[in-house]
Amino acid sequence: MDEKPEETKDPVADPTKEIDELREKLLRSAADYDNARKRLAKEREEFIRFSQERLLRDLIPILDNFERAVAHAETADKNVAAGIRLIWKQLTDALNAHGLKRFSSVGKHFDPHFHEAVDEVEENGPEGIVVEEIVPGYELHDRVLRPAKVRVRIKKGTKQNAAGEKEKEEELT
Repeated sequence: MDEKPEETKDPVADPTKEIDELREKLLRSAADYDNARKRLAKEREEFIRFSQERLLRDLIPILDNFERAVAHAETADKNVAAGIRLIWKQLTDALNAHGLKRFSSVGKHFDPHFHEAVDEVEENGPEGIVVEEIVPGYELHDRVLRPAKVRVRIKKGTKQNAAGEKEKEEELT
């Protein structure tokens, strides 16, 4: 009975393999750390860019009222209108410097991410085009802060057909 002694692995038997494994672990850890650092820097930058979003959202109605005041002041007193226009321009310049920008909608295809349809207008021409902007829309650093309220073009006769179908449906019930 020849019993072979159990072979034990010596952890130091192959030092190059162990060194390679440790080097690979170190490189992986360094890459993970670098990725985490970049992710945190990006998140911090995003937080800073959009931290004033709530304030700017609250200022937009004030900006709208300034526009209305300028329009109505033109008929009353030219000096008052000029003063209001200067204040309005100063406010819009300050808000633009912080990333708030007004976007134009008229003539563009209706996009529910940028527009809120409040009415439909029967006209000749391509359907789904914004024909009038009732309330302007605003973006903050390419993110929609407030969608524009718009009127959208539909094909002539569409409203009449819809009204006729509604009447038929009411008659059936």
